[in-house]
Amino acid sequence: MRIPKRLPARFFEAETGNVPVRDWLLSLTPEDRKAIGDDIRTAEFGWPVGMPLCRSLKGRKGLWEIRTNLNGGRIARIFFCAHDSNMVLLSWFYQKDPEDAGSRTGRRGEENERLAMTKSADIEKGKAGQLFEDFLKDQGTYEETTAVAIKRVLAFQLAAAMKEQDISKVEMARRLQTSRSQLDRLLDPENDTVTLSALARAAKAVGRSLSVELV
Repeated sequence: MRIPKRLPARFFEAETGNVPVRDWLLSLTPEDRKAIGDDIRTAEFGWPVGMPLCRSLKGRKGLWEIRTNLNGGRIARIFFCAHDSNMVLLSWFYQKDPEDAGSRTGRRGEENERLAMTKSADIEKGKAGQLFEDFLKDQGTYEETTAVAIKRVLAFQLAAAMKEQDISKVEMARRLQTSRSQLDRLLDPENDTVTLSALARAAKAVGRSLSVELV
């Protein structure tokens, strides 16, 4: 199991020099910015990855969204397209108060307005600008965010290999000579305490190998 970056993310930069998603991220708290960054990075390494992280937008051909659940029931959504082998981060939508029924109509209107931006002439005149990983380096979160993303993608790959080979959790635990609870922790995408040796043993149990390299 090797984790190349399948779809590098770049910020969309408008002809005016405006960078909507980057500017918005910089306006957030470090905690929210880190959570959204973890999800974008996971999509970079795990593409194509489905829900609950990522989905195509119905009625918006070629547009996708990355959805991040934040503390307090808030939801952040990043709209992007795939262009020249890059994930171009176009726009964003921030649902601050999902329980406020009275503001849902307004939120829907704002969401549609932001989606409409992705089809405007400004988008066509813009370009794919700064790499997202360079932004993370500037923020000092590159190493941590990359580690989270790779662990998530490895967990996704292990689960997919088990499903493909019809390996139950009971059988997988037997092959690893471990308990179901330990296996659940290994397969948990959010568990960042799993060691490389544990991942290598799990890969071997499904007939794969774990490849790690410095680049």
